[in-house]
Amino acid sequence: MGSLFGKIFFSFWLAAVLLAGAMIGVTRLMGAGTIDEAQRDLAGLAPTVASLWTEGGGVAAVIWLRGLPLEKRPVLLDARGRPAAPRQHLPRHLMRWLPHSLEPGVQNLSPGHVAVVEPLPNTDPPLYLALVLRPGQLPLMPLWLRILLALLVIALVSYGLAALLTRRLYRLRLAAQALAAGDLSVRVGRRGGDEVEALARDFDLMAGRVRELLETQKRLLRDVSHELRSPLARLRVALELAERGGDPSKAVARIGKEADELERLITQVLSLARLESGQAALERRPVPLRELLSRVVTDADFEAQSKGKGVACISAFEVTLAGDPVSLRSAVENVIRNAVRHTPEGSHVEASLREEGSEALIEVRDRGPGVPEDQLEAIFSPFARSSEARERSGGGYGLGLAIASRAVAAHGGRIQARNHPEGGLLVTIRLPLRGTIE
Repeated sequence: MGSLFGKIFFSFWLAAVLLAGAMIGVTRLMGAGTIDEAQRDLAGLAPTVASLWTEGGGVAAVIWLRGLPLEKRPVLLDARGRPAAPRQHLPRHLMRWLPHSLEPGVQNLSPGHVAVVEPLPNTDPPLYLALVLRPGQLPLMPLWLRILLALLVIALVSYGLAALLTRRLYRLRLAAQALAAGDLSVRVGRRGGDEVEALARDFDLMAGRVRELLETQKRLLRDVSHELRSPLARLRVALELAERGGDPSKAVARIGKEADELERLITQVLSLARLESGQAALERRPVPLRELLSRVVTDADFEAQSKGKGVACISAFEVTLAGDPVSLRSAVENVIRNAVRHTPEGSHVEASLREEGSEALIEVRDRGPGVPEDQLEAIFSPFARSSEARERSGGGYGLGLAIASRAVAAHGGRIQARNHPEGGLLVTIRLPLRGTIE
């Protein structure tokens, strides 16, 4: 009975059972008085009928019994349940019961029919008086009492059901009001199997997600503000140096460089925001991954050469999938640029592409110090800082891997990082070959 439907159904079923039981009970209580009265009447008639039987036989007894009202007229039976005298009218319900042995007292013949049996004193063989009380003779519960009883039973069951539902809904309402007031830690915290408890669990999931999104937004705003301070401070220093009569060409070059840094940071933040909000306009068309990876590797290697580093594509199979070429290139490019940033001078970054089952795998490995195991997932968060060994010495704001992660997720894929056994960090991008863009 875990579902709300089951509880409502059971409540109405219980109300019907209680109502029927109550009516039967009250009717029996009211009918008990009539049965007692019939027993007293038969007990009063028994000596007279026994005397008539002894003095005048069965005919005299039957003639005397016929003088009684029909509804109070008993029949005279022997010990085997047969009519003890002729010319007696036996009710059909009594005739069905007669094959059974007679016992003094009250006998239930059929639904609504009751037989009252009284032995005649001092008769040999034993004789009995039997009176059948039909439903019309038993007192019925008045209509107003039946209606009142039905309303009472239904009201009690309905109150219990309403209290059960409204109490939990009221608790859910209080939690919703607290969440609207800014309490992001509020939880209903109920466990159960019906629809109300499922709604409570969904509310808790929603509240947790809202809290996570708001905390991410606050952290992103805080990190962006922090990252903006450095280029702005350098801009201010360059302006002050120019105002003091320094070399204008150096100041202008410095200002241009810092302006480019600001533009790059703002562009990355906007790209991340669009991907996280789902507002990025992603196309869906065939993308040859081998060609895409080759172009990214060529561009990254050209830039890395000036720093004494290199980027090489060690293997690339022909793999084509449906996706957005711009966001996919951005994801791969950010992963490779991150690897170039952390690989030491004189080493190179390796990239590869292959097909594995229903997925395309792009792997990028650098020769850097790697990342602590407990931070392998955190590096895909915005403005993530791994360890002192992988400080942002080569520039960047910790947004590249976050953008790559969101872009891959938008294509139904996964991105993960692990430390290579021979050193360095290995980042793997898994993209479904027949995936859908979310």
